[in-house]
Amino acid sequence: MKRNMYVLLPIITCLCFGCSRFMPLPTVSITEKKVAAIEELMDRFYDNEQFNGTILIAVKGKILYQNSTGYADRDLLILNTLDTKYRVASVTKQFTSMLVLKLVEEGKLDLKGKLTDYLPEYPKDKGSGITVHHLLTHRSGIVGEPRVPNLEQIEKLYHSPDQMVDLITSFELIAKPGIRYEYSNFGYYLLGLIIERVSGKSYGDLLQEKICASLRMENTMPDITGTEIAMRAKGYHYSYFAGPEDAPFLDMSFVYSYGHLLSTVHDLYLWDRALYGEKLLSNEMKELFFNKYGWLYQRVRVGNKGRTARANLIGASVNGFKANVLRIADDEIFITQLTNHKEHNGHILQGWGSVDIGSRILAILYDQPYDLPRKSAAYEIFRTLLDSGEDAAVKKYADLYENHQDRFWFKEEEFIILTRELHEAGMPDMALFYRRLSSN
Repeated sequence: MKRNMYVLLPIITCLCFGCSRFMPLPTVSITEKKVAAIEELMDRFYDNEQFNGTILIAVKGKILYQNSTGYADRDLLILNTLDTKYRVASVTKQFTSMLVLKLVEEGKLDLKGKLTDYLPEYPKDKGSGITVHHLLTHRSGIVGEPRVPNLEQIEKLYHSPDQMVDLITSFELIAKPGIRYEYSNFGYYLLGLIIERVSGKSYGDLLQEKICASLRMENTMPDITGTEIAMRAKGYHYSYFAGPEDAPFLDMSFVYSYGHLLSTVHDLYLWDRALYGEKLLSNEMKELFFNKYGWLYQRVRVGNKGRTARANLIGASVNGFKANVLRIADDEIFITQLTNHKEHNGHILQGWGSVDIGSRILAILYDQPYDLPRKSAAYEIFRTLLDSGEDAAVKKYADLYENHQDRFWFKEEEFIILTRELHEAGMPDMALFYRRLSSN
């Protein structure tokens, strides 16, 4: 009996301390004070250099805040603007799912239809048990990209559809279709091929016909390598040693229907608004879109006291770009952040927008407590060590720790990451000093 009590105790504790997470949040109201608070919050992110890109915040169809910061092209000194087109990475999957469901609604595609029925060239020993449903839900058994050897080299090459099918089918299924979840970009690539095969049109043409034209989304389109596209941002990776650098090259043929779209914050806002009616899908099909196949629900943090809200959220990234799109249908809240700066190893300087920015904006809207963003002490000390030496780094550490914890955070994992960076850069003595300093 005593043993059972020890088993139950954590559950009871969780219920007691965790129930507030799911308590109803206050009704959203918009005031000038809240708009000013959002402006103050974003000014702090800009001052901290923790956001480079474009953001839009809307409630009940009214845009409360929109702004851009940083460069779309650092070499040409072109600034990001509200009309800058960014690669939106896996936000593309929303549109692929929508096109699939529209074809289902038109009777041209069956969710239970077999992959090999639509792509007969696909080897039957690997594809005959895979359905459109399996592809949409990442339960096809097709490998995820982390399992692909030499991915960083492969994705730099142009791939025709036949070459991509050959690549995908060169891997064995990781599980029988329908049994196991594994996030698979390749599955969504195949959905793009199915869409084109069934409709007889290119993905881009069908996207314009079925979605963009009717919604006046004039800046959403496939990004095609080698094609000049006006107002398109360049992507940058942030080196902890050298600052922003051009992101590694990616041939967009490789990411196709799982990550090849460009868009703007305003186009994504138009997309969000259209999802409230039946302009895109019937209510019955929208249930499938939001509950099974498209922009799924999850809990997102609201402020710093453990409260959460049920939202549709996508956090996506591709070489040099990140996209965060957050939607709370009950209160018609929409927040999108598109950025063309990404850290290649961790999130020390610029974290994921849904947590660092989105949760604070939601806190303002829902009258919940939040803190203003701080900067990384680990990185500030790291830069001081590189620029000015060990004595200066010791003084910087002491000053930040004793006098500036209101503006800087100290996170052990960040010191570990930056220690590893120093080792990998061939600076073992500096790495040892830095790690010892951070452990004091």
